[in-house]
Amino acid sequence: MKLFKTTIEPISNFATSLRGDTLFGQLCWMIRFCFGADRLTELLASYDESPFLIVSDAFAQGYLPKPKLPFSYFADDNSDKKSERKKTWIKPDDLQTLKNACTDEETNACKEKDKAISIVRNSVNYATFTTDDSGFAPYGSQEFFLGKKDIYCLIDEERFSLDELTAVFKKLQNYGYGKDSSIGKGRFTFLPFESVANMSLKSNSVMALSPFSPQGLVCKKIYYDAFTRFGKKGAFRSNENPFKKPLLLADTASVIAFDCPYEKPYVGKAIREYSTHSDIVHQGYAITVAIKEI
Repeated sequence: MKLFKTTIEPISNFATSLRGDTLFGQLCWMIRFCFGADRLTELLASYDESPFLIVSDAFAQGYLPKPKLPFSYFADDNSDKKSERKKTWIKPDDLQTLKNACTDEETNACKEKDKAISIVRNSVNYATFTTDDSGFAPYGSQEFFLGKKDIYCLIDEERFSLDELTAVFKKLQNYGYGKDSSIGKGRFTFLPFESVANMSLKSNSVMALSPFSPQGLVCKKIYYDAFTRFGKKGAFRSNENPFKKPLLLADTASVIAFDCPYEKPYVGKAIREYSTHSDIVHQGYAITVAIKEI
């Protein structure tokens, strides 16, 4: 499998955060729209044994998330723990030392590019274009104004080519990502994919670049935050019961340590049978990047 990276630039607000498992689901719909249902079925048939595509979360341009490790791995006892814990990003080259997580200035610069805003709306009956008997009943929803983001994609080029990946990203940038895409949310442009080679170092410790399922994983240690995914079906399947069963996953930036150098470029497993549609598959995989041995 080969790792590629692209940088996206949002051109509208996003109503759904850019997470790898959600991105994978959206790209599966784009594969269906671009190449047909049979092509998607063919690719997903062996996803349990050999994934054709794994997608990362979106990260601040030039950075990766700071690994979910105890404070002692990043600084000594004399360091400012409060300041260190505020640092959320690290440059890829610094993962081999776990030092030099982004400075306070860099952290603040990243935060200034990303803002969450609350939008107040009111329920409307679109048959009458009134609020009916409920009157004025406003409710709030959250949207995200984002800066440029890096997204990593791991593909099996023998089954899913870079040209196909580029085609489905082009489809998605116009279709829109996530909630409220039908009213213009989730639009973006993206740069051509480039091969990433310097993240393939071997180590007994790796960091996950998206939420994943650790079920059945044999390892020495694992550091993670739990993440609950309340998924929904997309496109025309959302016309019926749109809800999937909740999934408990290990969150992005989880660290897994093994007894010997880890050879695979990913961890996790595919997840099936959590929806009323038996053919739905969740990306329970995560791309991994080698870090300092722990």
